[in-house]
Parts: sequence; C-alpha cells; structure tokens
Amino acid sequence: MSQYRPIDRARREREAAERRMKRMFWIGLIVPAIACAVAALLIGPDSWLGWAVVVAVAPAAAAGVAVAFMLQDRRAGQ
Repeated sequence: MSQYRPIDRARREREAAERRMKRMFWIGLIVPAIACAVAALLIGPDSWLGWAVVVAVAPAAAAGVAVAFMLQDRRAGQ
C-alpha cells in the first residue's frame, strides 16, 4: 500500500496545478474584457482616438494580470 502513496500525491499535485492553471486562464481572459468594457463605458468613444484608447486598455490589463500572477508565484516560491 505504501508504494502507491507517491503516485497518488503526484496525481493530486498535478490535478491541483491544472485547476490553478485553468483559474489563471479564465482570470486572464475575463479581467481584460471587463477592463475594456469599463473603459468603453467611461470614455464613451465617439472618435478614433477614443476607440484607440479603449482598444489599448485590453493589452494593458492583460499585462497587469500577468505581472500579478508572476508576483504571486514569486511570493509563493519564497
């Protein structure tokens, strides 16, 4: 029975990592979309410049989410 414990532990760790990656994926999709929608509502783009600002919000929000996840992983590793 003891010979199966490392395999079970590895499987649980892999499943936990997969759940964490799915959560990060969905957060990485949803946060920039919400930021873009909020920017569109706040700015009320009626010109090309307004639309350019709204479109530029999505990559900026995605980069912010990536940095937040990077800092979270770095903090967890310490």
